[in-house]
Amino acid sequence: MADGSFSLFENAFCVLKARYESNHAELVDLAEDAEFEESHPQELIQRSQQALVSPIARLDQELGWLPGLSERQIGEIRALLDSGQTDELLNSINFLPDLPKANVLAHVSNLSKVEASRLQSWLRCWDDVEQGELLAFINSNRNISGFPNVDASQMSTSVAALESAHARSAAKAIWQLEEPGKVMEHLVEAELATGKPNSILGRFVREYDSLSEPKLTQIRSEIDYQIELAKEPSPNLDSVTNEIAALLSRWDDVNQPVQVYEQHQGHEEGRSKKIYEAVRSLCLELANDRGEFQYARRLSEALLHTFPELESVAEVLKGDVATLQNLDEQQKQFAIVEPLVAACEAAKTQLPAVKSALQKSGFANARKGILKEIYDAFDAAAKAPETGDAAFLVVRDLALFVNNDRSDPETAFRLIDGLIQYGGRQPSDKIADQLDDERETLHRNWKMGVFEKQAGDLGAMSKTVDEMLKYAKGSNRTELLQVKSNIDRKQAGKKVKWLIYGGIAAVIGFFVLSEEMNKPTSRTSYQPTTTYQPSTTRPSTNSTATATFEESRPPVGQGLVLNRSQVRYCVYQGERLEAMRSMTSTNYQIDRFNGLIDDYNSRCSNYQYRSGVLSSIRREASSKTGEFIADARRIVASW
Repeated sequence: MADGSFSLFENAFCVLKARYESNHAELVDLAEDAEFEESHPQELIQRSQQALVSPIARLDQELGWLPGLSERQIGEIRALLDSGQTDELLNSINFLPDLPKANVLAHVSNLSKVEASRLQSWLRCWDDVEQGELLAFINSNRNISGFPNVDASQMSTSVAALESAHARSAAKAIWQLEEPGKVMEHLVEAELATGKPNSILGRFVREYDSLSEPKLTQIRSEIDYQIELAKEPSPNLDSVTNEIAALLSRWDDVNQPVQVYEQHQGHEEGRSKKIYEAVRSLCLELANDRGEFQYARRLSEALLHTFPELESVAEVLKGDVATLQNLDEQQKQFAIVEPLVAACEAAKTQLPAVKSALQKSGFANARKGILKEIYDAFDAAAKAPETGDAAFLVVRDLALFVNNDRSDPETAFRLIDGLIQYGGRQPSDKIADQLDDERETLHRNWKMGVFEKQAGDLGAMSKTVDEMLKYAKGSNRTELLQVKSNIDRKQAGKKVKWLIYGGIAAVIGFFVLSEEMNKPTSRTSYQPTTTYQPSTTRPSTNSTATATFEESRPPVGQGLVLNRSQVRYCVYQGERLEAMRSMTSTNYQIDRFNGLIDDYNSRCSNYQYRSGVLSSIRREASSKTGEFIADARRIVASW
């Protein structure tokens, strides 16, 4: 056919109505008859005659006709072909040898839309084509017609050419269907599932791939356009990421069968790999440079859904999705908690008002002022399912600041007690237990101050101890009971040796949620990771300040209480890593950098510290930007 599809009507035997036994003289007569009948263009008749009198060209025509059939069978099929009785023709070939059956199916499939089952039958015909039997049939007829015999090598070459013609026709037939990609994928997977796919499958996939090129080129162009839109100032990222995800789905609809076949062959489909690289580059930019974790996550999920067959990147994408999910959730969490953080920060400058409101109405019942702002923001954040324990930890931070930095355990106690008494969604068991322990300590801090001022007033002291017993637990409760007993005995006039009840520690380590979100944890490890390990202690460049600016690398762990030099390491190393980010360009440097990030996260992503330590060290760090940049350059240069 003019479009290159396989057609029995264009076979020389069909055009001239020749037989496999037809000799040279007979072919001349048949050509003259065909010209007289004018049933075909003269050019086609001449080309057919030339093909049948040439020993090599004749072999292609012999294989592409109805080899192995009797003249009676050939006559019946020719009659059905001429009359266009497609259904009768398909029924008549059920028990034919494989190659003539495949030729008829190839011919019919280009006359009308073909069902997937017929395409599969067509491909399966090639499983059992016996070249030895074909060679015997061809040579036996050539012995009659007077043309030279063919050998096995010539037979293999001609069979391969016929396979290619069939594959091209099958691919064209596929593209006539409404969902060519799905049909093609089904055929490829069914053939691969046999464990022994036939030789035509590879040719079929390549022909399909060639025909899909214009469509894929268009999709790639549209993806590139959307990527450029995403890089413009103030882009509509919701629209862009949705469009890219839809384009990736369209790409997959077309290219999936090729990806499946290439994966089976141990390869990765090259154009899909380039699409992946282009879109993932945008993901990295959105996440690392612009903090748009939601959109980076959406694109990474679309990539993972589209390209699971790219084995070298599938694990990377799984890691991307998990990391971005965590970052996205943190970002959403912080957006919800941010008003509460702001209210608590504002409260630190209005502590007398906070204390007064707590004494009058308690945490939940304030009607106006800064305490109401705190409670309303806390209530909204605590009810949001995305925030986890964050809302409780922010108010807890304020309470511990009040106790540790302002020496006001009463106000701190009332805040923590308010969290425990909150009637909405409760914190995790771990945080609930922690709040309960801290309420006990804060209550003791408060009441011990009162107790000390009551020295000599046994009645008042006894009442205060009773109040302290309300929250006391364990050994603290035992000691308080002993104190209570001594007071009672003293009141009874008995001489006793007073138990010296020591002061209660006023400093409690705590988390600062907003800072924990801003540390270089998962965000930096989304970049491509390092093995450089700073020394355990790093002296300042100013020798006179060695002790002042000592750094000690903390041990690996979560929630550890760090001393000042260990907190300094976390702050200073975080600044060095931020400076190094823009200095890494090669894959090797990126790997080394990521190793440093992993090490940093294992030590500094979640820790506790004494109040005031972090803020003072950050003030130190603000004057050392030049040193951090110099350190970063020196580290990168050493790789």
